[in-house]
Amino acid sequence: MAAPSDEELDGIIFGGRSSGDQPGVEVLMEQYRLFVETSERLVARRQVVNTFFLSANALALSALGLIAKEVSHSPLAAIGIVAVSAAALLLCVAWKRLVRSYAQLNGGKCAVIERLERRLPAALFSAEWVALGKGKDPKVYKPFTATEQLVSVIFIVLYGLAALFTVGWIAASYS
Repeated sequence: MAAPSDEELDGIIFGGRSSGDQPGVEVLMEQYRLFVETSERLVARRQVVNTFFLSANALALSALGLIAKEVSHSPLAAIGIVAVSAAALLLCVAWKRLVRSYAQLNGGKCAVIERLERRLPAALFSAEWVALGKGKDPKVYKPFTATEQLVSVIFIVLYGLAALFTVGWIAASYS
């Protein structure tokens, strides 16, 4: 599904009213404040989600370290490494998808904020986005989403390597 056009957003936000029938600046400002607040809450929720996944990965890596010490004594430990790696890998895939979803939600909120700002005395979010080069030049602004996704991919690679190395070790030990 394609993103809605500016006209479609205006129709949704302003209810297709004629220009003389539009709410006053005070009403728009209050709606704007409320919507910016929901955007801030989304960012806070995203940070909580990232903290959860970083903590879960720290726990998984600690578990892998503890289990790895036992691999030479117990073949079951090797199976534990593969199991923990697989579970952590799936967790990281979910994390990556959530990061993308939060980025999309935030993008939608920013689009609505920009449309509201066109009817307000100042367009601060829009001006900030322009000042950041609209995200087109990584030297000016690099979206946090790229870093978040990179971190999840690094963990995916680590867990994949741990599982592959362990499976290879099991195969070599019992062949």
